[in-house]
Amino acid sequence: MDSKDAHTPHEQRQRHDRRYIQIGRAPLPLRRGHIISDTCKIIACVMTALCIFQLYWIQMIQKGHVRIPNDPFDIRFGQDISWTSPSLWDDERLSFIHSVSPVPVHSHNDYDRRIPLFEALGSGCTSVEADVHLVGSDLLVGHGSKNLRDSWNLRSMYLEPLERLLNLQNAASSTNDQRNGIFDWEPQQTVVLLVDFKSSGAAMFEELDTQLQPLRDMGYLSHWNGTQRVPRPLTIVASGNAPFESVLGLNSTNRDIFWDAKLEQLPSVLDDFSTDPPTYKYNVSNTHYASTPFRNAKLHTWHHPSSPLPSTAQQKDIAATQIEQAEARGLISRYWDTPDSPANLGDIVWRVLVDAKVGVINMDDMGAVRQRARGWGKN
Repeated sequence: MDSKDAHTPHEQRQRHDRRYIQIGRAPLPLRRGHIISDTCKIIACVMTALCIFQLYWIQMIQKGHVRIPNDPFDIRFGQDISWTSPSLWDDERLSFIHSVSPVPVHSHNDYDRRIPLFEALGSGCTSVEADVHLVGSDLLVGHGSKNLRDSWNLRSMYLEPLERLLNLQNAASSTNDQRNGIFDWEPQQTVVLLVDFKSSGAAMFEELDTQLQPLRDMGYLSHWNGTQRVPRPLTIVASGNAPFESVLGLNSTNRDIFWDAKLEQLPSVLDDFSTDPPTYKYNVSNTHYASTPFRNAKLHTWHHPSSPLPSTAQQKDIAATQIEQAEARGLISRYWDTPDSPANLGDIVWRVLVDAKVGVINMDDMGAVRQRARGWGKN
């Protein structure tokens, strides 16, 4: 028999243990004669693990998973509550939602939250966003087309809960002319549902128009009556691949789906400056938001001293900032894809936009909204 095979398991374990430094009978992961190299490997492994944990932690912060201590929303809407939970409609939770003070904040990609719609409203947001795909004859909610689920649809996640919330607020009302909104402190404050079309074409617009009928019948939708905008508790805005022609094709005396125009392209050859005030292509009769990525922002104007000052109304409009152009048309300006890393840069950008009097702030972290957004004004 080979001498190497003659060793008992106990002897083999002793030989193996003698290769490592020991404290008492406990071996350390340091081989004799390789202490420096083994120590470096251990440090590298620990540092790698810490980096992975830090990356995960940063992602949790950016997604709003880290909350402020004793956050009133998190206390009432714990991890056991989801958007399908019957207890979501308990009196205590509904009272909390209705008692929140609204702030001009847009809940970007709202459907990604643990409790879509409700966390935004519970944070005071006056605008929520749902990315929508036309699948068969239904509107499914989700950013990409690969992970869509039949149960995640516009009706169940947004339209029906909004109708239910508004029904509770208007139980004593007998007329469609006077409708209360979701927020008790400001009952005339409208909530915007921005539907970001991920599918193109008029068919999706037609399906959205059909699904809005119950809200329309209850008199909850803001609309253009042919001469003026009639504000109501809910304002529907079509964005993304929604066709502007479909908005214009709605009943001109009861148009209740509005457009999200490109903020960087508001001036148009169809603008008429011969009238007083000017008649714009994008106006309150057909458009609500004017949005653009932050990289396209034009927040300040500059005029060369040697150049003549703009004198005509059209020249002044072209020379104005994007926010001023939107205000002239009665539209609400919005910048999306704002930088949010590092955290202090996001704070700076938000403050710059507030100082520039942007119409609504685009936000992803609802915890940050609840912690910082008070005092940002009303839209």
